[in-house]
Amino acid sequence: MFKTISVALLLLLLTACSAEENTKQTETKKVEVTTKVLEKTTTQKSSPTENNQIKEIKKPLTKESLFTLTTLEGKTIHVNETEGGLIFEEFKNKAVLLIFFGHRCPPCLKEIPALIEMQNKKYDDLEIVAIEVQRLDKKDLKEFQANKGINYNLLSSENHFDFIDFIGKQANWGGSIPFLAAFDTKGKVQLIHAGGIDKAGFEGIYKDLTGKNKSTKK
Repeated sequence: MFKTISVALLLLLLTACSAEENTKQTETKKVEVTTKVLEKTTTQKSSPTENNQIKEIKKPLTKESLFTLTTLEGKTIHVNETEGGLIFEEFKNKAVLLIFFGHRCPPCLKEIPALIEMQNKKYDDLEIVAIEVQRLDKKDLKEFQANKGINYNLLSSENHFDFIDFIGKQANWGGSIPFLAAFDTKGKVQLIHAGGIDKAGFEGIYKDLTGKNKSTKK
């Protein structure tokens, strides 16, 4: 079972949106994402620690990619399982922040400037991959991207429901957004988090994933 790391800097937890409920309130199409959690035994109680853990992936690696993701710009990202997490083949030896967000979710929108700022720093050991899960069509999502000045990897949920469903089941994701799954430079998942994160929080997560907090302390 994967374990989470402690983040050095305090995260600013905002009220999380529900991907499903938020789309109903704004009269957008319902997200076609399966968010069933893995069943627990009736004698097992849920705890905050359990909710911040992704179930261990036990399937063996195959020669073909498990998932193929495509950004709005047409960049292809091949994803495979590894012990303790996922390997984003094009981003090997980099930390990856995988984010599920919605175009009409206030906490999600509040995170965008912080992510843009991180991308502007051009860290050579970090990639941000954000998937819009409130089913905004690609044309409108591209307009959203331009209006917000998003400069990191942005994906539509279209054609990626299998990947979203996979992450949802592995992480016991209940549909709350923004949602973060953070992978270190070896592809191991180190943190999952539902709710908004501020700029300092993202910087702290990045440093933990890349080991820069340890080097700084030395």
